[in-house]
Amino acid sequence: MHDSLRISIIAACLLFAPMSAGGGRTVHVPLVCSHGPSGQAFRAAVTVPASQPTGSRFSVRVDSFPSGKVAHFGLNYIFDMATDYLIPNGTKYVEGSARVVPGTGSANARGARAWHDASGIHMSIPGRVQNGESYTPPSLEFQLEVTAAAGAELLLKFSRTRVSANVLLLGNVHTTCVPEPQPYTIGKTRTIPRPEQ
Repeated sequence: MHDSLRISIIAACLLFAPMSAGGGRTVHVPLVCSHGPSGQAFRAAVTVPASQPTGSRFSVRVDSFPSGKVAHFGLNYIFDMATDYLIPNGTKYVEGSARVVPGTGSANARGARAWHDASGIHMSIPGRVQNGESYTPPSLEFQLEVTAAAGAELLLKFSRTRVSANVLLLGNVHTTCVPEPQPYTIGKTRTIPRPEQ
């Protein structure tokens, strides 16, 4: 298989259709990928509060977009789709709060898991999306506690996305895409004083 065909397959796996699945603010993140042409992007609907008192907790939700049909000559399936996020400076992750929202995402994207570690928040979709199918990643939710003083800006950032493709003759091809600039702010919350008791 020629490199140009391999590149077109990977590019198709990473582009998202412009139909929002959620009610948050739609973000469009330019990507630079290890395979594929320029002009690729990550899109999602991100819900964060505009302001939040210091010392309080708030929820973050990321609703993904449908992929559109993934169909190319030589592509068998895509698998192991993953996204990574950085929690804002001035916040603390609420232990155990990262979760895949039940009932969201398409059937071929089920089995996803979400977790937190020292590098941020992660969601991974292990399922296979066959050539000719489309898929919608499930929604991600987690909670943060505000540790910054009033007046700070809490910036939620997108770190990277990854996808693997099983391609005729080539086998498995792995692609990593990072935002430009890196990391990329996808949500902003301003801290306000604690309410008077």
